[in-house]
Amino acid sequence: MALDWKGRRVLVTGAAGFVGANLCRMLLDQGADLYGLDLVTDSPSLRVLDVKIPLWAADVADPVQVRGLLKDLISPEVVFHLAGKSHIAASQRDPLGAWEASVRGTWSVLEACRSSKQIRAVVCASSNHVYGNMANLYGWGPSGKITAFTEGMGLNQVDVYGTSKQIVDSLVRCYGKSLNFPVASLRHTNCFGPANLNASHIVQATILSLLRGERPVIKSDGSPVKGYLAVEDVCAAYLILAEHLTLDPNVCGCPFNAGGPPISVLALVDILIQLSGLDLVPDITSEDLSQSGYIENLDDFRLRSLGWIPKPLKEGLSNTYNWYKEHRAWLSP
Repeated sequence: MALDWKGRRVLVTGAAGFVGANLCRMLLDQGADLYGLDLVTDSPSLRVLDVKIPLWAADVADPVQVRGLLKDLISPEVVFHLAGKSHIAASQRDPLGAWEASVRGTWSVLEACRSSKQIRAVVCASSNHVYGNMANLYGWGPSGKITAFTEGMGLNQVDVYGTSKQIVDSLVRCYGKSLNFPVASLRHTNCFGPANLNASHIVQATILSLLRGERPVIKSDGSPVKGYLAVEDVCAAYLILAEHLTLDPNVCGCPFNAGGPPISVLALVDILIQLSGLDLVPDITSEDLSQSGYIENLDDFRLRSLGWIPKPLKEGLSNTYNWYKEHRAWLSP
């Protein structure tokens, strides 16, 4: 039975970000008594999605501040912990900042939640990036078959961002399995959708170019293969995990994949060009070959078994294209 969100007190950390703002919008639409926590108290994403909630400026890496907010001001039943470093390159440039935000921030939030008697569920943001490059790990057969990463496979990423998220998953496993706390983590793949401030993301960058009538630029060679999800499907995954944490102790401490059908960057851009109705071909510059031959595919059977059903990729891309077409003045590259 789905959790009734109407009137339920919920906290979203990282509420001002792209996914956080969309998650807030979904929770408000379902009637939640919603609160936010972020380093800032406003963002263009929140404004364009018309998210108006009490939003505290706080650093999740400060355990005293977080515990005080949860205990004395917010007292949530459910927490979605999305705050942390979200960019790979920025994490690599500032490892200490990544550890502070993602690792210290996660145990700070989990400890604050564990000391709160009314918490029924916490869902933490992990990442698809924890697995590494499938092509390097498992090879690429002549049949072109892609092996999918399952949650039980080894975590092989060694860069700062991926490692920080591996530690997040370890903390979730410890709190869920050893400390019997209702927490799980979500490893979702690349997502796209309304109110994304990062104009360099491939879906957003392509749409913005097409709306200007320009050839979309592919900075790689077009070969990287990944999954892509509409942000509303990612938000739905967060809600489903929270609902099941309140019902099934076997979910506690577990990671869950949220994937999308693997597709090359070139094929993804071609779909967006088709949706635009323009007669254009992408400009493949090959200036960034760091992910040439990259392959990633997430097996999301575990999450689907809980009732998660993402929409088809083309439908999600079409909805996103139409949203930016309607809101084209919102963000310029």
